[in-house]
Amino acid sequence: MNSSVTPAIRSAPTGWHLLNTVAASAALGVMLSPLLYELSVATGLLTPLQEASSSCGDTPTQWLTLRIGLIWGAVAGTALAAAQLLQRRRWAIAEVLLDLVALYLSLTLFRYGFVKVLATQFPRLWANLDTPPAELTPMRVAWQFFGYSRGYQQFLGWGEVVPAALLLVRRTRTLGAFIATVVMLNVFVVNVFFDVCVKIGSGSYLFFALLLLLQDVDRLWQFFIGHRPAALRTLPATASRFGRRGRLVYRGLGVLFTLAVIGLTALDVQGTREYAAEQAAVLPLTGVWETARAARWQAGRWQPLTPADSAYPARAYFQAAQAVLRNSVRRDRFVTEPDSARPKELIQLIARNENNDYAAPRRWQYQRTASDSLQLRGRWRRDSVQLVLHLNRGLMK
Repeated sequence: MNSSVTPAIRSAPTGWHLLNTVAASAALGVMLSPLLYELSVATGLLTPLQEASSSCGDTPTQWLTLRIGLIWGAVAGTALAAAQLLQRRRWAIAEVLLDLVALYLSLTLFRYGFVKVLATQFPRLWANLDTPPAELTPMRVAWQFFGYSRGYQQFLGWGEVVPAALLLVRRTRTLGAFIATVVMLNVFVVNVFFDVCVKIGSGSYLFFALLLLLQDVDRLWQFFIGHRPAALRTLPATASRFGRRGRLVYRGLGVLFTLAVIGLTALDVQGTREYAAEQAAVLPLTGVWETARAARWQAGRWQPLTPADSAYPARAYFQAAQAVLRNSVRRDRFVTEPDSARPKELIQLIARNENNDYAAPRRWQYQRTASDSLQLRGRWRRDSVQLVLHLNRGLMK
C-alpha cells in the first residue's frame, strides 16, 4: 500500500467525514428506496398504500417510499459513522457511496437529457397551441413553453447530457456536479412553481448533485469567494484507499459500471428514437378537426346537438398517440391506441386527467370519408355521440 495513503486511512475520522458518511448513506437510501419499500412491505414492517393508476409522480406511495429510503439511509449512515468514531479509524465507505451516486446521477441525466435532445419530452401539441393559457394547468403551460421551440428543448437536453458525461470521469466530476446543480436547481424550481408532478425525482437529483459538489466546497470557496488560487485536491482516488487486490477489484468494477451506464444510455436512446418516430407518424385520424354536425343517442334514436350543448365537441385533435376533445366547458385528454381486432375501423380512447390517472379504454368507430372529412362515433363521458368533422389545416402548425 502506498505509504502516503496509509496515514489518511488510519487517522481518526473528522466531523466532516462522519457527516459525509451519513449524507452519502442517505443518498444511497433514496436511490434504493423502491427496493427498501418493497422489502418493508414483504417483511410486514409496513402496510402498503393503494397504488394510484397514474403515470405521473409524487403519489402518496412515492412520498412514503422516499421517507423510507431516507430513514433507512440515515440510520445506516449513523451506524457507520458511530462505528468509525468508536474505532477511531476512517473508512472509505463515504467515498465508495459517492462514486455510486455519481454513476447513478450520470445515468439519470443521460436519460432525461437525450429525451429532450430528441425532442420527445415536451411535444408540440396542436391542442395546447389552440387553447388559451388560462384553460391549461400550470404544468401544461410549462410543457407548452418548453416544447414550442425544438431548438430550445434540445438546448435543455444538452445541458443535462454534458454534466452526465463529465460525472463519469473523476477528474471532471466537480465540473459535472457544478453544472448538474445549476441545471437541476432550475428543473426543481420549475416543478415546484408550475406544480409539475415530479418534484420527488428532481429534488432527489438536486440533492445528489449538491452532495457531489460539496466535496470540493473548500476549494470552491477559495476560488469564487476568497479570490485565491484553489489548492490541488488532496484526497486520493477511492481505489487508492485499498490494498493492491482491492484497487484492482474496485477499478474493475468502476469500469464495468461505467460501461453499464453507457450501454443503458444507448438502449434508452434507441427506445426514444422509436418513440419519436411514433409521435411523428401520420395516422388516419391525425389532424385538427372542426365539428360540422353532432348527434347524441337519446330515447332510442340519434338526436341532433347544438354547439351550445356540453356534449357537442367544437374541435377534436388527434396527434400521434394523443387526442383532445374540447368545447367551451369541457377539455378532455386521451391516449389513443388502434383496436387490435379492427385497426382500420376502430380506435381506443383512454381518458386521462391532469395527474395522468387513466380511465378504462373506450372504442370509437371512425371513417375517413374524404381527405378533409372524418366521421366518429363513440362515448364521450356519459353520452354516446356521432360526429361529422372537417379538417382545419390552419391550426396544424
